[in-house]
Amino acid sequence: MRDFLPIVKTFKKKKTTPILLAFQIAVTFMVLVNAIYMISERNDLIASPVGVDIKNTLTVITNLSDEHGDLINQLEDDLLALKNIHGVINAAPMTALPLEGWGAYIEFKLVPDEEYVAFGGYFGSNEDVIDALGLTLVAGENFSPSDIQTAERDGIYKPAKILITRALAEKISPDNWRDILGKNIYFYKEPHEVIGIIERLQNAWSSWSAVEYTVISSVRESNHSQRYIVRVEPDQMDYVIKAIPEALLTHAYKRIETIEPLSEVKKRSYQEDLATNQLLTSVCIGLTIITLFGILGQAKFTINRRIKHIGTRRALGASKSQVVRYFMLENAIISTIGVVIGILTAIILNNQFVELLAITPVPLNFLLFGAIAIVLLGQIAVAYPVSQAAKVSPAITTRGA
Repeated sequence: MRDFLPIVKTFKKKKTTPILLAFQIAVTFMVLVNAIYMISERNDLIASPVGVDIKNTLTVITNLSDEHGDLINQLEDDLLALKNIHGVINAAPMTALPLEGWGAYIEFKLVPDEEYVAFGGYFGSNEDVIDALGLTLVAGENFSPSDIQTAERDGIYKPAKILITRALAEKISPDNWRDILGKNIYFYKEPHEVIGIIERLQNAWSSWSAVEYTVISSVRESNHSQRYIVRVEPDQMDYVIKAIPEALLTHAYKRIETIEPLSEVKKRSYQEDLATNQLLTSVCIGLTIITLFGILGQAKFTINRRIKHIGTRRALGASKSQVVRYFMLENAIISTIGVVIGILTAIILNNQFVELLAITPVPLNFLLFGAIAIVLLGQIAVAYPVSQAAKVSPAITTRGA
């Protein structure tokens, strides 16, 4: 560390360049750490399991027509036709689709006129819903055919038996989530008996804080716009998609609005997050390149300005490795100063953002790994000009100015 004091003295004489570079590194550090953390959070959100057999599940949006008779009979005919397609495991009606961005959200209460204990999303379906979605029942039981009610609309207002997600059960009954089984929870002042708990089912809004709080009611709806969930055998998706129009389009009033894998619904739900990640990634790459060029330029400028000084040190016996060590240490000090400023500023700003925007604070490990990465990148950036500085001949000291 004998080079440390000479480097500090050099900084005192030539302050502007090191200060500007340290400031640039600090800004780069703050932006990179926060951007990478935001990218990481979004990637975790996008990768979060929906709770269904998403690879083998597709959605169908069609219509039930007043001109063709009773809507309930048409609903039954559609379900029978879908189930009879080769490769279909099961099919069920749904009042909305997971991650569709449209549906019903409700407040859950333990007593009708008291404050709600949680809020979440609502689906209405029938006894085939667990099999049709590939859900995992972790406690209680599934609907039986006798539990199922039918409504043309607004089935959410009917008292009924329900399934809820484990996340919702833990929210309502944090001491023991299984205790909610057999009890009533209320929404729209109507009692709904919890008969089963499923491991997971995300509701309609991917970015919602309550996306994991979902209830499935045993009330199916026969609407003019009808949604179905269809689960297929592996590798049968394409065949089933092609077979559905022939199975459902049995009269002139029948229309099919959409047939698509549920994976496409999920992908569309996260379009904004994916676009934001791409933008943040571009910013990170661009800012990193600019900063590396800044470090490289500062190193080359400093070395070119000290050619004679380097030659003098070489003439006095300094080895090539000592010259390399000197300039690498100098850059490491500047980078470290920049990183320390960046860490302190990032912590202060992040605390303000947490209070104002209620966002998750950047974890300490992101700051530490970011600091190490910035310093290492700085060392890599100066490796070439420093290696050239080590090649300066002692004879340079004999040349004129």
